[in-house]
Amino acid sequence: MPAGPSSPDSHNGPRPPVRSRGRLRAARAALSGRLRRGWRRLRGDAWPIVTGALAAGAAYGIAHWVVGHEIPIFAAIAAWVSLGFSADRRPRKVAELALGVTVGVAAGEVVGAVIGSGPVQIFVVLAAAVAVARLIDGAAMLAMQAGVQSVVVIALPPTLGGDGIGRWLDALIGGALALLVASLLPIDVRRRARNLASSGLTEVSLTLADVARGIRTGDEERVDDALTRARGSQGVIDEWSTLVRDALAATRFTPSRLRHDADLLRLQRAATLCDRAMRNTRVITRRAWTAAQEMTEQERLARLLATLSQSAADLAFALGSGSEPSGLRHQLLAVAAELDPPTFTGWRAQTLVVLMRSLVVDLLEMTGMSAEQARRALAEIGPDVEDDRPPRLTG
Repeated sequence: MPAGPSSPDSHNGPRPPVRSRGRLRAARAALSGRLRRGWRRLRGDAWPIVTGALAAGAAYGIAHWVVGHEIPIFAAIAAWVSLGFSADRRPRKVAELALGVTVGVAAGEVVGAVIGSGPVQIFVVLAAAVAVARLIDGAAMLAMQAGVQSVVVIALPPTLGGDGIGRWLDALIGGALALLVASLLPIDVRRRARNLASSGLTEVSLTLADVARGIRTGDEERVDDALTRARGSQGVIDEWSTLVRDALAATRFTPSRLRHDADLLRLQRAATLCDRAMRNTRVITRRAWTAAQEMTEQERLARLLATLSQSAADLAFALGSGSEPSGLRHQLLAVAAELDPPTFTGWRAQTLVVLMRSLVVDLLEMTGMSAEQARRALAEIGPDVEDDRPPRLTG
């Protein structure tokens, strides 16, 4: 007897909102990933934020209590703009930003005193400040800050921040203090790079762990969550690569940092390998669920993925702490020796194993092995690779 209209089994009856639940779960996973990565960013930037804020407060205090300016806002602005929360606090870069602020404030003071404020005056002061900055130095940030601060000065009423030479002197105080802080409290960029390295590899590890659990328990939504996590993790790796590249560029201007070059080069190579590993992980995650449904070796596949997850976590700790990762090869070598596609059932499973081989090579290279050594560690592919793919249609 067919189900009535009110029956849950009828076509028009109520159905569990599976798709809605899946979307909600994916949204929760994405939010959780954002919060986790945000917390890591905050921890990594805590020292630059605190020192930059202290410098801004100290500059304001010096200009107010020592020099006697009533509202020396440009002292705090110059100190913060020059330092900010960037890990790149080369004295040259800080000096460029401080000079840009000072030039902009001075230009605003002069133009404001001569012709007042207004739309035409903003045009004049902005063009003049940027022109002077470009004459002084070719740094883009110097010109940018000169232009911004000149507009701020001429647009603000003289009662805010003082008038006459006062605001220019405040900017000079803030810039000088920022340069002093950058010289006395340099930031070791390796620490920030190591934090990002740990974060990037942790994302690889957590993604693989979710895929392994999803396959082991038959939970497709967990695999979907893993893919959401992997897609949201690229920013960490991109930031890592950019930071190391900028830090290596900084050593050309700071001889005292030359001793850090070897560590930075290792971290740069690891960033490239982690980028490849994450891309492989995303492809593996997309294909793992479909492949597992055709396999009789789901537990074997889940075990291998879980081992790769643990290896990535161990590498995250090693790179994050600056320790030697070469001792972490044992697990990876064992997985590499087992990844022989013909020993798995179905062409989808065999394709997945080929992708896992690429991931193992990336992780082995992170332990210090060469690409050739890592590839030699892989199981030799037997001749009987199963090909049960449907025929390709042509025409």
